[in-house]
Amino acid sequence: MTKARTPDSFADAMIKVMAQVGAAAAAKAVDRAERTIYEWANPDSDTLPTLTQALALDTAHRLAGGEDAPFRDAFSQQLDIEVQQQDACRLALVTDSIELIRETSELHAALFTAAQPGASPRDHHRALVEAQQVDGVLRRIRRRLPNFLRPAMSTGPGNAGGTHQ
Repeated sequence: MTKARTPDSFADAMIKVMAQVGAAAAAKAVDRAERTIYEWANPDSDTLPTLTQALALDTAHRLAGGEDAPFRDAFSQQLDIEVQQQDACRLALVTDSIELIRETSELHAALFTAAQPGASPRDHHRALVEAQQVDGVLRRIRRRLPNFLRPAMSTGPGNAGGTHQ
């Protein structure tokens, strides 16, 4: 039975190489057994070729007439997805920051009104609603910030982002 492979995954890249050069030639290109090649093509497996092996497989693919480089293409696609996710998280943080500024300004105005002599219950209620809105934005920011600290996503000092939530 054929297993479904995610497009531009490493398992998909291995299948493309195998289709172009064959499992035996792929195994020879990386000095491994054919069963290793099939394992790399298995989407349920956690084993992957090293970067040097992926380069050798892409090279074999090209030398056999392939027009692309399946492992390079898979890596590039996965890199683009990671960067887009981190950009989305950063943009969401900026949006939350803008909303926090707006909501805190509205809260300040409502608090000044509520603190005035003769303020009505409606004025106090508006201040409470504004405080709750600020609290909601702060909760979103508190949930988002740890994503920038994840070691797995680290790009060095001051992580650039996390998983958009």
